[in-house]
Amino acid sequence: MKLSKPLANLVLLFVTVLWGSTYIFNKMVVTAGMHSGTINAVRGVMCVLGGALLFFPQLRRMTPFDLRVGLSVGLVNFCGYYLRTLGLRQTTPAKSSFITVTYVILTPFLLWLFWRERPQRKIILAVPLSLIGMAVLTGITSTHWTLERGDLITFLSAFFWALQIIIFAKYASHASSPWVIIFLIGVVQVICGTPLALLTERQTFSHINWLQALIPLAIIAIIITYAARGLQIYAQRYTDATSASLILMTESFFATVISIIAGYDQLSLNLVIGGALILLGNLIMQISWQRRH
Repeated sequence: MKLSKPLANLVLLFVTVLWGSTYIFNKMVVTAGMHSGTINAVRGVMCVLGGALLFFPQLRRMTPFDLRVGLSVGLVNFCGYYLRTLGLRQTTPAKSSFITVTYVILTPFLLWLFWRERPQRKIILAVPLSLIGMAVLTGITSTHWTLERGDLITFLSAFFWALQIIIFAKYASHASSPWVIIFLIGVVQVICGTPLALLTERQTFSHINWLQALIPLAIIAIIITYAARGLQIYAQRYTDATSASLILMTESFFATVISIIAGYDQLSLNLVIGGALILLGNLIMQISWQRRH
């Protein structure tokens, strides 16, 4: 079915709400006592089983290029997801979502460092705004030093999300099917997460509320990972990249709203000001300031 541009943007808005909800589901899993390695391993198993059942014909046509790209982005995704879930043990979903969205600003730095693509001048304004926003959001600017270890870990995860964006744009877009890449990401989650869980987290297994953890994890692994990604790919065919990126950037806003409703965060002045500055910095990165002739 062909979509009009307004309808495509509406679909992307729905996708953004789904992405924003993942922070809450992740926090539920962490609260249930499951640690990062186990989360990745179980999520990977669910993702692999879901992909094998739903997209077996596409998986049969997997190419060597698909395999290389899928395993590479899978390793990057594992590191980013592992660090973000680790950070969520010591920070809130709202703070995590706002800090994570700084990948928009980190992306041009990585492109400059590894691909020699010179960053645009607007980054000179965007970076300080985002850094000030993070300082306000995490409480460094208050009289009491409240920067949590989880905030720093989450910021580190943003580097891997930025790298994932680059790999998706430069290589994964040429894969035979996006479902193959998502399936391979799940495979890497299992390969990396399982030994990590067994070696370092086995003593925590008995303390996990498995029912409480598995339900939100299944929602993340199957419904959000496949359904939201599929809707995003489909809708972006009928809208422009700038509109799509601006809509998807509001992920942290929805994550915050849902987190406040769920009781994980409280609406505070620091949250509003810090989050707004981070979003403004990312908005500057998304808008083209070149004159149109």
